[in-house]
Amino acid sequence: MTEKPLKYLIAIAGSISIFMLSQLKFLPVAIAPIESIAAITSAWSVWLLGKNLVIGWWVCIVGAIAYAIVFDRARLYGEVAIQLFYLVTSLQAIYIWLRGGKDRTEKPIERISRKKAIATFFLAIVLVLTLQAVLSKLGGAAPFWDALTTILSLTAHLYLMQRYLESWYIWILVDTIYVPLYASRELYLTSGLYAVFLVMAAIGLYNFRKYTTIIS
Repeated sequence: MTEKPLKYLIAIAGSISIFMLSQLKFLPVAIAPIESIAAITSAWSVWLLGKNLVIGWWVCIVGAIAYAIVFDRARLYGEVAIQLFYLVTSLQAIYIWLRGGKDRTEKPIERISRKKAIATFFLAIVLVLTLQAVLSKLGGAAPFWDALTTILSLTAHLYLMQRYLESWYIWILVDTIYVPLYASRELYLTSGLYAVFLVMAAIGLYNFRKYTTIIS
C-alpha cells in the first residue's frame, strides 16, 4: 500500500475512534453524537482544503448540515445561518475550483486585489453592525461575537471559494475568537476543534503560499 492511501486509512480510523471515545460515559462533559459528527467532518474538510483538494468541499457539506443542528440547539442563530450558507456555496465552490480558471480549466490559487480587499473590509463592518442588531432582537446568546464571527467566516469562505490566499489569514482570526465563544456555550468539543482549526489554518496558509499567483 502506498504512503498516501495509508495516511487516509489511518485518518479515517482515527476519526472513528474519536467519535467512539466522545460518547463514553466517564467523560467530564456530555457530548451529543451530532456534535461529534460535526466536529470530525469539519476537521476533515479543513484539512483537505488546506491541502488544496476539492474533495474537502464535499466533506464540508456534511459538516455544515450537522453543525446547523448543533448551533440551533445552542441558540447561536447566526451560526445556523452560516452553516446553511456553507451548504449551498460549497456546491458552487466545487464548480469554481474545477472550472473557474481560464477556458473553464481548474482555478489556480491567487492573491486578492487591494481594491477588493478594501471594499470587503468596509462592507464587513456594516454587515457586522446590522447582524448584531438583528441577533439582539432574536435573543441570541452573544450577539456581537456571533455577528462578528459570522461575517468574518462568510468572508473567509467566499475568499476560499475563489482560492484566495487571504482566506487563511481570516480563518486564523476567526478561529482565535471561536475557541472561547463555544466554550462559553458549553460546546467543549467544538471549542477544542477550533483550536485545532487554528493550527490547520496556519498550515493551509503555508501550503497556499507555495502555489500563489499575484493578481492586480
